[in-house]
Amino acid sequence: MNVKVKMPHLGKSKNGNHVTREILLSVIGTTISILLTFGTADLIERNQRKTEGREVAMMVIHDIDLYAETFRNDAEESAKNHDLAMYVLEHIDSIEKIPYDTIQAVIDYLYYVEGNEYRIDENIEKTFQSNQEIWKSIDAPSFIDEARAFFHNRRLTFQMLNTSPHFRKPVNQEEIRQLFATAVKTGKDVDWYGFLRKKLQDENVLLYIRFHDNRQNDLNATADNYQDMSNRCKFIMNITDEELQAFVDKRKRTGEKLTDKKLVGQWTTQSEEPQIFKFNSDHTFKQLVERRFPSSAFHGRLKVIYTYSGRWEIKEDSLYRYFNAGCDVKIDRSSITYSPEKRDIVEQVLKQYEEAAASMVEQSKKQPLETKVRAAAIDRSGNKVELTDPEDMPNARNSYLIRKK
Repeated sequence: MNVKVKMPHLGKSKNGNHVTREILLSVIGTTISILLTFGTADLIERNQRKTEGREVAMMVIHDIDLYAETFRNDAEESAKNHDLAMYVLEHIDSIEKIPYDTIQAVIDYLYYVEGNEYRIDENIEKTFQSNQEIWKSIDAPSFIDEARAFFHNRRLTFQMLNTSPHFRKPVNQEEIRQLFATAVKTGKDVDWYGFLRKKLQDENVLLYIRFHDNRQNDLNATADNYQDMSNRCKFIMNITDEELQAFVDKRKRTGEKLTDKKLVGQWTTQSEEPQIFKFNSDHTFKQLVERRFPSSAFHGRLKVIYTYSGRWEIKEDSLYRYFNAGCDVKIDRSSITYSPEKRDIVEQVLKQYEEAAASMVEQSKKQPLETKVRAAAIDRSGNKVELTDPEDMPNARNSYLIRKK
């Protein structure tokens, strides 16, 4: 049987137009593919830049909000301390009857500590000012102008605060040093009552107190100005308060979620005066706070240990501690030594601490249930907890608990 095989005509086409059409379609397809690839990449890059620019804008706005809040809080704190100073002035003839913590608050109000000047955290400013690519990604000239105006205004404001005689506290470190030197020389405790009585007759101190309203006006006006800047920036960038808060929360989030099971156990702080926490599975807890007090009457430090109790629970990312009214106090003398001739003086000092501790216990019994709330996270090992104070808490900060083995 003969089979005929038809060989293909290689390199030869029956229809030239058909080949041309295929070539054109191939070229067009390749071109579209290239355009889509590079166009998509360019679109992704532009969207990425826009997202980064928006995030930088929110960083700047949050920075403005923080400084507005700082000045507002300073004004509130200053008003409270000024009221205490006025109270002490009105009762100067019976100053010894005023609670010790009030005396200390007024001294802190008047006392200038070197290095405690108003300081600027320039990290956000440097990020914003140093890279013009960021400005291009923001693509909002009016926002850039507002941000630069804020950074410039802030620098001038802090210069004014650190040089203005209205803000210069009248009690300096040398006076406090001399006060401690006298106490050491005489073997007595520092007479803060007598010191404050004398200082409240000093013209410079009285002048500082009288300038209170000027300081309040400056602090509140600065806070108002920064808040207006923040709101203008939010309008320009179309950023809502909710979007900004979500961004801030995301940046702060660290570690893993803390659960009831992971928290149960004993924990301690890493500090000179440690605190010990015991979180029980029945959601009760105990907290031991150790304080160490020096005195010119003895060597070493007197330990005073306060024990608190209460209930705890975790809601979302926050640890709630509900403190029972009252606390226990133990005074530990084991770390102090003194010469026999100072026994009477030491006993007087110890009696003062015992009376102060007893007074604190009685006072704590009158207080209602107290709640402390802190955002909490735990690290991978399960042996370190991070606690973050709410932003509206004075001197808010992060602290850490280490699991006791």
